[in-house]
Amino acid sequence: MSHRLWLASILVLAGCDSGEGRVPATCGLAAVAAATTLLEQFTIPNRTLAAPPGSLPERTVARIAADGAYPALVGRTDSLLVIGVEGNPPAGTTLGFGVLAVDGADRVLGVMLYEGNPIPGAPRLGDVSVGGSSIPLIGVQVEHAAITDPSCPSLFPDSILQ
Repeated sequence: MSHRLWLASILVLAGCDSGEGRVPATCGLAAVAAATTLLEQFTIPNRTLAAPPGSLPERTVARIAADGAYPALVGRTDSLLVIGVEGNPPAGTTLGFGVLAVDGADRVLGVMLYEGNPIPGAPRLGDVSVGGSSIPLIGVQVEHAAITDPSCPSLFPDSILQ
C-alpha cells in the first residue's frame, strides 16, 4: 500500500464516529479495502473488460480511492468512453488512471480513480477527464458484494448524482 493511501486511510478512520446514526469507524477501512479488492479483480480470469458495456448511464459516481466521491458524466466517442468528473481532486493528488466497475449483468457501478500507473495489459476503454487532466480508463467486472460492507455507506452513492 502506498504511503499516500495509508495516510488517507488513517485520515478517513479518524473522521469516522460510531455514535448512534453515524457511520461505523470501520467504514473508512472498508472503503480502502474495497479500492484494493477492485484492483485485485484484474488478476481473476475473465474479469478484465475488453470493451465498454453496451448500456451506459448518462451519469455515474467517480470516487478517488481513499477519498471523496464526485458526480460524473458518461459519454462515447466512436468506440471509446469518456468520463467527465465534476470536481477536482484534492491538492497534491496526481491521478493516474480510472477503473470502470461493472457488475455481473454489465451494469455500471461507478468509476474508481487511482494514483499511479494502470494495470499492465488491461485494455484501455477510454479516458477520464478530471481536474483539467485526462487519464486512461480501464474496466473490470466485480461482484457488488465484494466491494460493499452492508453496515457502511455505498462506495458509489447514488445520492451524489442528485
